[in-house]
Amino acid sequence: MSSSPTSKIDTGAVFVVGKLGSAYGVRGWQVLHSFTEPAENLFSYAPWFLQSAQGQPWVEVKDYQCKPYKEAYLAQINGVHDREEARGLTGALIGVPRDAIPEPEDDEFFWYDLIGCEVINAQDENLGIVREVMETGAHAILSIQSQNVKRAILVPFTEQHVESVDTQTKQVRVNWLSDWS
Repeated sequence: MSSSPTSKIDTGAVFVVGKLGSAYGVRGWQVLHSFTEPAENLFSYAPWFLQSAQGQPWVEVKDYQCKPYKEAYLAQINGVHDREEARGLTGALIGVPRDAIPEPEDDEFFWYDLIGCEVINAQDENLGIVREVMETGAHAILSIQSQNVKRAILVPFTEQHVESVDTQTKQVRVNWLSDWS
């Protein structure tokens, strides 16, 4: 971005709500992927912060323009006026302050809150830690990293397989045998 914003925020205080995709056209626009449901909820949160790469600081977005594009949106972030600058932001995460997001209802939780949870099966075996939640279209998948298994254990996030989630104690109970991995 040609005029670098100066306002930054602590990584732990940011909730990821979207991501910048590939450059679109020659005037600095790029595809915007919303992680909110519905997608347009992304525009109700402010201020936005960008993280250009993992481990980089979150930098406040001072101004942006958005417009609908197919089943997504296009965005032009302040200071980005050409295709090459937009390409430099491809993959950048969009975050908002955690306190800008309303707390979930008692029986709801954010996928983000599942990351780092310990996963225990019905036999009280520790399967590992949730490292990622992936959306497949049909349902979400918990990607669990175990100390005993080199590859991730993938458990469908469905009523059949997930018995309970407790984000306070950071524990997920699943109906999944340890040898199903």
